[in-house]
Amino acid sequence: MSFFALLITLSVCQIAWIVLGVLWVVRKHDEIPLLISTLLFYVFTFRFWALLLGWTSPADLTNFGFDPIDAKSALDVQAIAILAETVLLFIYMLVQRRRINVSDKLASPELLSWLKPRVFALGVICILISLLARRSVVVQVASGKSMGFEVSSYLILFPLSLVGVAILIAALWKSRAFQTDGERLVAALLFVAIIYLTFQPSMRFQLLGWFVAVTIILSSGQSVVRRAQVLAIGLVGAVGLFAVAGALRNTETPTGELEQSAWERFAFAEDANMLDGFALLRQVYPKLLDYSYGGEHLEILERPIPRAWWPDKPVGGYMNKLGIITADTGITLGISPSLFGSFYQEGGLVGVVILSIIYGFAFGRLVSFSTHIVPLTGLLVRGILAAAVIPLLRGGDLPGIYAWFGMSFWPCLLLFWLRRREFFARIPPRQPFAGGVPVQMERSRSGEHSLV
Repeated sequence: MSFFALLITLSVCQIAWIVLGVLWVVRKHDEIPLLISTLLFYVFTFRFWALLLGWTSPADLTNFGFDPIDAKSALDVQAIAILAETVLLFIYMLVQRRRINVSDKLASPELLSWLKPRVFALGVICILISLLARRSVVVQVASGKSMGFEVSSYLILFPLSLVGVAILIAALWKSRAFQTDGERLVAALLFVAIIYLTFQPSMRFQLLGWFVAVTIILSSGQSVVRRAQVLAIGLVGAVGLFAVAGALRNTETPTGELEQSAWERFAFAEDANMLDGFALLRQVYPKLLDYSYGGEHLEILERPIPRAWWPDKPVGGYMNKLGIITADTGITLGISPSLFGSFYQEGGLVGVVILSIIYGFAFGRLVSFSTHIVPLTGLLVRGILAAAVIPLLRGGDLPGIYAWFGMSFWPCLLLFWLRRREFFARIPPRQPFAGGVPVQMERSRSGEHSLV
C-alpha cells in the first residue's frame, strides 16, 4: 500500500470511530468513546496532516542526539496508535453495553444535605491551601531549587485537588442541591476561583479534563438536542481556555497578540504533539533503553514516596533516565508520547495491544459499574473518568499521571469513603424506583436512611 493510501485509510478509520462514538452517545448516552476518539483524532490524524501540509513544524530534539521526525516515522506511529485505539474502544464497547439513564432525583435528600456543606468546606480549604502551596513553590524556585528534583511534588500538585472539588460542585448542581440564591452564588464563586487557579500552562490538560467532565455531568439526562447544545458550548469553552493556556507558555507573546497565538496553536495542533513524542520515544526503546515490561506501571506505587525520604528513588521519563534532564541541567524538557507511547515503552507492539485490552476492559467495567449504584455516585464516577481520560491519553511518565489522579480526586474519594454505604448502595435490576431512587430503604449504623 502506498504512503498516501495508507494515510487516507488510517484517517478514515479514526473518523469512523468518531462517527461510531456519536452513535454510541445517542444509543447508550455514554460519551467516553466519543471523547477518546475525538481527542486521538486531533493528536494523531489532524497533527499528521498539519505537519504534512506545512502548517506547523515537528518537534526538534536533534541538539540532544535525536533524529529528525520524518513522514515515514510519523506514519508508523499513527498506524500503531490507531491499532491501539481500535483495540481499546472495541473492548470497551464489548464490556460496557448498558444504557446510561440519569433520573431527575440522583440521591436521597439526606445524602445531599450531608454532602453539600462538606463540599463547600473542602472547596474553601483547598483554595486557601492551593494559594499557599503555589506561593511556597514560587519562593523555593526563586531561591534556586530545582522544580523537578528539590521542590516537593505534594506542594506542586496540591492545586489539582480543585479538580475533584469542581466535579463535586457540578454533581450537586445537577442534583438541584443548591436551593437558594446564596448557595448558587457560593458555588459559582468557587467555580470562578477553581478556573483561576487551574488556568495555567502547566495544568492545561487537567483544566481541559475537568471542564469536559463538568460539561458531561451537567448535560446528563437531557434530550439529545439539548445535550448536544450543552456539550458543544462546554467543549468550545474548554478548548478555548486550553488554547489560551498553551499560548501563555510563550512569555514573549505580546498581550495584544495572545488571541491570535491561541488560535494558531489550536488550528495548527501546536499543543497536540503526542505524535511527535511517540516518534521520538521509538528512537529510545529498545535501542537506547530496554522495554519496561510493566515497570512503568509498577513505579506508580513508588511515586508517592517523597524524594526527601528516598533520595535515590528512580527517576521517571526516558529523558531523565538518559541523563538529559537532571537537577543540574535547569531544563524541564519532554514531549508526551500519548498513552499508547507509554504502552509501547512497556513492551513494544505486543505491549500496546495487551495494555489497550486491559485499559479498554477497565474503562468499560468502571462505566458499567457506575450504572448499578446510586445515580449521584455513578455520575461522579463517570465525571472522574472523563476528567482522567484526557491527561491519561496525553501519556508520558505514567507514574506522574497517576500521581495527578491521586491529588485530583482525593476529595471525591474521601467523601465516598466517609459515607460508602450510602454512596455505593447497589441498585438491583428491575427494582421499582420513586423519583429515581430505589423504593426500599435501610437504616445505616448512624441511624440515617441509606439507599439499597
